[in-house]
Amino acid sequence: MGEVFAGRYELLDPIAAGGMGTVWRVHDHTAGDIKAAKMLRQADAAMLLRFVREQSVRIDHTHVVTPQSWAGVDDRVLFTMPLVRGGSVSGLVKRAGGTLPPRWIAALTDQTLQALEAVHAAGIVHRDIKPGNLLLEPTGTGRPHLRLTDFGIAVPSDEPRLTHVAMIIGTPGYMAPEQYHGADPAPAADIYALGVVILEMLTGQRPPGDGPPPPVDIAGLRSGRPEHDAILDLVAATTAPDPAQRPTAAALLAHPALRSLVARWDDPALADDLTVPEEYADTPEPSPSHLPTAAHPPPPPRAPAPTLRPATAVLPPPPGAVSPYSPTRPDIPAPQGARTSAPLDAWLLLGAGVVGLLVALFLLLG
Repeated sequence: MGEVFAGRYELLDPIAAGGMGTVWRVHDHTAGDIKAAKMLRQADAAMLLRFVREQSVRIDHTHVVTPQSWAGVDDRVLFTMPLVRGGSVSGLVKRAGGTLPPRWIAALTDQTLQALEAVHAAGIVHRDIKPGNLLLEPTGTGRPHLRLTDFGIAVPSDEPRLTHVAMIIGTPGYMAPEQYHGADPAPAADIYALGVVILEMLTGQRPPGDGPPPPVDIAGLRSGRPEHDAILDLVAATTAPDPAQRPTAAALLAHPALRSLVARWDDPALADDLTVPEEYADTPEPSPSHLPTAAHPPPPPRAPAPTLRPATAVLPPPPGAVSPYSPTRPDIPAPQGARTSAPLDAWLLLGAGVVGLLVALFLLLG
């Protein structure tokens, strides 16, 4: 038997690791089932703040995964979530050879928008929409079932700014222009990030993350194929430079291009052999080292835990022209980064230790 954390959660094997800690497959001895659990050490106030924020999110929706329970022992804390067994959109794109067929993009976009509609209706901005945070239930050859996860840097859309200078929070390459320049969190930034994800699923590429997000130029991608160009219509709508010009999640769900493709999932003309297989077994078989003992290596990480780093900028860069980003359609996708900057309003919990965390969670969760 592996380590049993807090007398309840048996650590079976690691699913993903990052600067925030490790995501484990765990056996909940009290509930008698298998869950996913994110464990971290209380190394600094930023991590504590992120833990409190993520643990506090409660959204009951078929396309959203939020924490269920938490536990703390000494300098370690964890919270559990349902185990989503089909990997992530990032892994799906890699297995598909770098790009996805239009009907898959439409189905995944439709479900992500349903998740964002619920998240935004709850007054929350996710701020980290990317392929690694879009998990998949195993459905074999059937229609995929997506679930949005990782609310570690999510904030209420009406939360007042806690710092006196603009800070950049998000994953480079997926941030909206206004998010890069330190604007207050707003749902339109999530819509932009989804547009980048759609573009990446279609072309295997996304804008570079080493500077201000350039305007997305899709003119050269038009192919004359109706399904392909319908996806580009969604990219154009979601990546409008002006956030006021981006449709809401609810409006995008009614977009004619999206509705037409979603309705054609079973069209034989669009059929393919892409699948979402089960990646994580439900039977607890831990080894003493907490690593899988099977002859085959474990599956690729499901959803990498974002790495906390200092903000990439404190003040917005000087204004200037930014060349448009014009993606191509290579056979192999560009590498996907996994950098996420740290929340910089962590001063709220400076000096907090284990006792402070437990008290905060008790007051927050009742």
